[in-house]
Amino acid sequence: MGRLLGVFVVVVAIIVGGGYYSRTQCLNDDGPRMAVEGYLTAMKDERFEDAYPFMTANMTDGLKIDEWAEQQRKVFKIGRVVINKIDVRRKYRELENLFMCEATAQVSNVLHASDLLNNQGSSEFEIYALVMTEDGWKIDSQETLFDEAAIRQWFPEDATPEFKDTFVQPL
Repeated sequence: MGRLLGVFVVVVAIIVGGGYYSRTQCLNDDGPRMAVEGYLTAMKDERFEDAYPFMTANMTDGLKIDEWAEQQRKVFKIGRVVINKIDVRRKYRELENLFMCEATAQVSNVLHASDLLNNQGSSEFEIYALVMTEDGWKIDSQETLFDEAAIRQWFPEDATPEFKDTFVQPL
């Protein structure tokens, strides 16, 4: 009986230890953050073909790489978009169960950019939703936060920009 109990304890310890290791690994996975950083760095440098692989078809509206890249070039030119600085922050990942993480993640970013409507280059607070695919982490959607409560939830230490006289030139 004592030997059976010993075997049981060892098996349970292996399962719990393996589960803890797996959980720790997935919670510490920096893949989602690196995907957002890679995407934003490519966008900042206007290397749209390099940004494309970091996204799902949902994020690219199902366009092929050359079509999507050309569309981005036009948007940047017409909108006078300039990305000055990216500040990729923390990632957040839910647990599927005691031992495993979800195959989704969220990553926060403060984007310092200017465009036709934001000529001050004010901070924009963004949340990226990512999914794990067979090719790695991919950005599935992006949301810019405007609601003060939502901004405080993700960016408690950051000042919310005041948008004054941002549109000075007619279209």
